[in-house]
Amino acid sequence: MDLALDILRTTVESPWVYLLVFVIAGMDSLFPIVPSETVLITAAAYAAAGIPSPLGLLLAAVVGALIGDFAAHLVGRGGGSLVQRWTRSSRAKRLLAHTEEIFARRGGVVLIAGRFIPGGRTATTLSSGILKYPRTRFLIFDALGCLAWAIYSIGVGLLGGVLFEDQPLLGVGLGIGIALAITGVAELTRRLLARRKARADQDPAAHRDPADWTAAAVDVA
Repeated sequence: MDLALDILRTTVESPWVYLLVFVIAGMDSLFPIVPSETVLITAAAYAAAGIPSPLGLLLAAVVGALIGDFAAHLVGRGGGSLVQRWTRSSRAKRLLAHTEEIFARRGGVVLIAGRFIPGGRTATTLSSGILKYPRTRFLIFDALGCLAWAIYSIGVGLLGGVLFEDQPLLGVGLGIGIALAITGVAELTRRLLARRKARADQDPAAHRDPADWTAAAVDVA
């Protein structure tokens, strides 16, 4: 993460910054430890002063993320050795059976929302491939998710940059802090829904909440 941010700071006023955002956004789906959101927020905080271009960052992030997600989808669809080893476990089989039902009913929503849940991007893109979710539908809904994620990240970064125009590092800190707070609320909500689902599973007569797909989608990670 520190290396990526160091490179970003040295290239923020260069056209190379768009290539960096493109590459980082693309790698994140297959390698979840890559800090794509942090890099994008940081670049956007600097963009509040006019350089780099917010529109350029948006384009680089969306295209890079979509290509990376499709690569993860193809990895899942291809069923490589790692995928096959993982799907042999009884727990993975149960999760995939549940996830297959969820994707059949609202796979597009899962792909879009998964980008805003910790670990959700990798879980949903790989699972969509394993379950042979239609490529065309995947690309349409994932593109919408990539666009929503990029607009959100850039918007948060720009807000921090505008509030601390003369101190961009403070703007970066504020932007990342806002993103962490939003992610924390989303994760807390996911956990509450997961507990509610567990109680509902123990009581067959209990009402099953339609939002329960969130926990299942992320559990595949």
